[in-house]
Amino acid sequence: MRIVLLSLHTSPAAQPGTGDAGGLNVYVAHTAAHLVRAGHTVDILTADPAAQQNAAVDLDEGVRLHILAVDATTKDEMGGEASAIARRIAADPQLGPLLRDADVVWAHYWVSGLVACELRALAAAPGTDPTPGTGPAATPTKGPALAMSFHTIALVKDRDLGEAREPALRLAAEARIAQEADVLLANTPSEAHDLEHLLAADPARIRVVPPGVDTATFRPGPVQDARRAIGMESADLLVLGVGRMQHVKGTDILLEALADLAVSDPVLARRTRVVLLGGASGEADATRLQERAQASAAGSLLEFRDPVPAAILADWYRAADLVVVPSRSESFGFVAAEAVATGTPVLASRVGGLAHIVRPGVSGVLVADRSPRTWADAIAALLADPGLRAQLSVGASAMRDELSWETAEAGMLEVLTELASAGRRGTTERSGA
Repeated sequence: MRIVLLSLHTSPAAQPGTGDAGGLNVYVAHTAAHLVRAGHTVDILTADPAAQQNAAVDLDEGVRLHILAVDATTKDEMGGEASAIARRIAADPQLGPLLRDADVVWAHYWVSGLVACELRALAAAPGTDPTPGTGPAATPTKGPALAMSFHTIALVKDRDLGEAREPALRLAAEARIAQEADVLLANTPSEAHDLEHLLAADPARIRVVPPGVDTATFRPGPVQDARRAIGMESADLLVLGVGRMQHVKGTDILLEALADLAVSDPVLARRTRVVLLGGASGEADATRLQERAQASAAGSLLEFRDPVPAAILADWYRAADLVVVPSRSESFGFVAAEAVATGTPVLASRVGGLAHIVRPGVSGVLVADRSPRTWADAIAALLADPGLRAQLSVGASAMRDELSWETAEAGMLEVLTELASAGRRGTTERSGA
């Protein structure tokens, strides 16, 4: 198969934990690499407002990353310019044929999905010239099959956050994509339910295919070796938070919980070091977050650090006694999955995909509310019980094969192969492929 992955609003080459980069970036990069190893041709298209002109680089062996220069500087601006971006892609002498000749276009996130829908509309419009005034009208063609992974859904975020935060453009775009894509890949059964019941997607076109974790990198290992590798030999109890610091990730919940813990159990707090690896994202301000934390009772046990590459991150997971994931909304939860793969217990919110990764009594503990006091009590209970942490570590390690990219790849290939074999759009029935 010839597969084109669209990840327009963020590049898979970006460091997770910074800006808009997170689990989606990891997903796209690993998916591409595994598809190439399975014998398929894979190209990735991303957009970059800092680029002066279109370019292409090798992201991994056999994976070509195409960079589209755009004026939009945010994902919302890209969404607003989706039609113009689609016209530029269609008219480009390299990118246009790349998209038209693909067997499957697999879009990631709503911005990419909307551009993919606009590309289809261009291809279906007789006599449409993608660049008015620059040449003869383009010949309409039937577009390649369209697969879609939302990663997060606006209506789900608004529901989980308890307030309407997502822009109307995104809401309308996701409703359109859910109707026009040939197949919708959901990370978990919960996401599949939301696609059907919130976006009115045809259940026959929904496939549940969980992402994977690089289990060669994220694997169990000696705690003390890991602590020496990251300079944490002196830590008694180490709690780790990973990822972007923002409201949806529950950074404020964790900071307030740690302040509560420092007051309610000062003896345990003095034994505990908490490290947050990640940069601010969205509406969050890193400086204000850090100043707020340092001014609170949590200041004595909390440290902020920049994101690190996967190989170093794995040592942090192995070194930790507990990984905390207090997200308000989470479609999958790569941080939780990576921690589980290293055999580290996870304390997480009972939301979305986290409830499928963090299994109570097996790989961690789930918290059903956002009360900082509840979180403080849960952190304290786990830190004070080494026997329970050891039990959860064993259970987490036993889930590694289930979480591997090899397992995920089998599901992805089944869906994509079925989709490609059904033919290009309009040539066969849309029978759920």
